[in-house]
Amino acid sequence: MDIELLNRLFLLNLFDHIPPFISYLLCCLGAIFAGTVVGKEREKVQKAAGLRTFAMVALGSCVFTITSRLMIGNEVNFLDGARIPAQIVSGVGFLGAGAVFRSGRIVTGLTTAAGIWATAAVGLVFGLGFVTFGICITFLIFLLLWGQSFLEKKSLYSCKWTDYQIHVDCFDGKGPIVLREIVYEWGHKIKVVENQVASPHVVIWQISLCQEHRPHQRFLSDLASQPFVVKISMT
Repeated sequence: MDIELLNRLFLLNLFDHIPPFISYLLCCLGAIFAGTVVGKEREKVQKAAGLRTFAMVALGSCVFTITSRLMIGNEVNFLDGARIPAQIVSGVGFLGAGAVFRSGRIVTGLTTAAGIWATAAVGLVFGLGFVTFGICITFLIFLLLWGQSFLEKKSLYSCKWTDYQIHVDCFDGKGPIVLREIVYEWGHKIKVVENQVASPHVVIWQISLCQEHRPHQRFLSDLASQPFVVKISMT
């Protein structure tokens, strides 16, 4: 296929070929599609920001960009119209910061925050009318996120699994509830060890983790930093 034809297809701008009403609607739908694809992957791995968050970020970025185009088209000062897309970068930065959590030395959510930032950029591309370019970038982001998860799961097959016993303080009843939520957020399962009570207010959970798998070690560190965990030991 001719390179020039590929270039025209890749940088196809809907605003130059389709009436405004239809082109603006298609761009918004494309932005929602981009956010849905990326958000579904984040939701599948149980991250705080999921499908709706990413879709709204992409759509909002697209609408802001289209609005700036309308302002420029109505002979408003060019700089006034250009300020809107420029503020998307800083505005989305605050939203991404909310997805980052720190517990001691453990920092989680950086990948999700970067995904929100990149998805906003894709929404901006759709807002400029470059649908083919936006779809390509969407799948590149998806491949980056999915590829990491795929490789991590594949590495688990060669792991050496170790059983850990977690001593949970259940004096006021809050400990098991809080810790169980953390365990489920990380995607693990627990087993209550029967007839082995360290004290009247402590129960023992058992969980299998891989020592070579970094996410498992981060999960263990996160768990150890919780006030309701009395002790963690290997069996």
